[in-house]
Amino acid sequence: MTAMVLLKSTALLAAIIFLWGCGTGARYGTEPFEVLNYREAGSLEATVEEGDRGRGYQARPGWQERVLTEKELVGIGEADPELSPSVSRQILARLNVRAPYYIAEDIRMGRPIRVPNDFRYYKDWTPMPDSIAELRHLSKFILIVKDIPFLGWYEYGRLAGDTHICIGREEGWTRSGLYSVRAKDANHFSRSYTNAYGQPAPMPYALRIYEHVWIHTGDIASGYCSHGCINLPLAPSYELFHWADYGTPVLIVDSLKDLDGSIARNRNHCLFLLGGCSRTRSAVE
Repeated sequence: MTAMVLLKSTALLAAIIFLWGCGTGARYGTEPFEVLNYREAGSLEATVEEGDRGRGYQARPGWQERVLTEKELVGIGEADPELSPSVSRQILARLNVRAPYYIAEDIRMGRPIRVPNDFRYYKDWTPMPDSIAELRHLSKFILIVKDIPFLGWYEYGRLAGDTHICIGREEGWTRSGLYSVRAKDANHFSRSYTNAYGQPAPMPYALRIYEHVWIHTGDIASGYCSHGCINLPLAPSYELFHWADYGTPVLIVDSLKDLDGSIARNRNHCLFLLGGCSRTRSAVE
């Protein structure tokens, strides 16, 4: 599947989001936008900026929560051809932890969203650490930070890719801890949840990390909208699925402030050692 096919598939994903069963199935019409979050929204906003001040931080002009118009997006693209309205919506999706088709709806409905003061400084923005020196001996490593919420994958301690995500909408539904990729299934279907038609919910490009919790393609209405799985946009989900190996370590932390402590506590775990744990392919569950 080419990158062009993946981009075209995003439109299809937007048209069938009601099929997902791991998410809440929430849809937004004329009602006010509400973040599905078990924390205060203010703490989430603060954490995003705290993440931006993490390893590899570069000063940026910041953002503010306000109404953005489509006319403004067009003007931004005219001023900088690299910031077309579609690219700017992708930036907004990452900053708001919300799928681009929801962002488009927010703009159309006049809902306040987080808007960069200067989009140029957010072309390559990420709240994830650029590097994790303590893990430079690991060829592959996945980090999930719950209060941003974002996922990054690392090669020898350097960030290779990242994405905004959706995790469990209630506290404890996505558990912090050290796990690993235990199963891979490109065409996985949920055994616990059904879609709008009562059929097993599709969970494409799925990586199982513990029990019935998977990292997979899914709808992202907000950062906290699933039954416990980690939902990713289609393109990064496809990339991560083909990048990850059986046994790749997966660390889930509550916040970036907990990262150093979590690494220190698990320093002698086989997943953090050069030899790794016994890596056998588990059957798809």
